[in-house]
Amino acid sequence: MNVTYTSAIAEAIEKLEAGNPLPPLVPQEAWNSELTDSLESASLDELFEGESLKNTTFAEAIKSGLLLWNDALDESHNISQELGNQTGSYWHGIMHRREPDYSNSKYWFGRVGTHPIFPALRERALELFEGTQNPSDALTDIGQTIAAQEAWDAYQFIDWCQAAEGDADSDVTRFLQQVQAEEIKLLLAYSYRNAV
Repeated sequence: MNVTYTSAIAEAIEKLEAGNPLPPLVPQEAWNSELTDSLESASLDELFEGESLKNTTFAEAIKSGLLLWNDALDESHNISQELGNQTGSYWHGIMHRREPDYSNSKYWFGRVGTHPIFPALRERALELFEGTQNPSDALTDIGQTIAAQEAWDAYQFIDWCQAAEGDADSDVTRFLQQVQAEEIKLLLAYSYRNAV
């Protein structure tokens, strides 16, 4: 995930890491409306500070991802639904998972197929699970399932998020939020590397 973002993007990420490090699985409203406004109004030129872009679809994906991290689902969706590539479908799928519209999320993950960040995401999820002290039986089942599967299963993750809905205080929900945060960071880095 070693990416050197432009200062405009890095500043947005710093704000989000400080104030919304573990976005809820199903947000009720945007975390920071000022950040939503500034991201929405920023041109790609402003976000990328004049850096030469090799792919504007991936550049727009960064904007969609930052809005999604900020829990601004509608604003993120306005962008991701126009992104006609695998990574755009991924951002779109996360948005619907958090909406929550689980079947629609699965539709978009069907369009994603196997994404290049999946191996790193599976690895991070296992590290997070192994770092959990005294996991509940439910979380142990999830950790063992991830370990037993060779590849990341985005559909299974959607099912776990759906099962955790309404149980904000469980170690399962916290784990899923941690994995979701890693997913967003990995996808932002992937989008950035392919934009510039």
